Amino acid sequence: MSSIVSSIDSQPKQTKVVYAPSASDSYLLTSIYSIEIDADRGVEWKWLELPDGNRVVTDYKIIHKQEMKRNHQ
Repeated sequence: MSSIVSSIDSQPKQTKVVYAPSASDSYLLTSIYSIEIDADRGVEWKWLELPDGNRVVTDYKIIHKQEMKRNHQ
């Protein structure tokens, strides 16, 4: 049994890099450029709306693929 567990644990996880969307204006600097997540996950970006109408990503939430499908139906 322990050999099965150790072989599962030793398999590298598939990951991907997801790049944050650009701010609505190029003069705005973002605090998040990219994140590395498991290949079976997605990202929900959190935006900050500025008083002048511009938007910038300030945070994110890692979500399951099933959650993404439910949110887009």
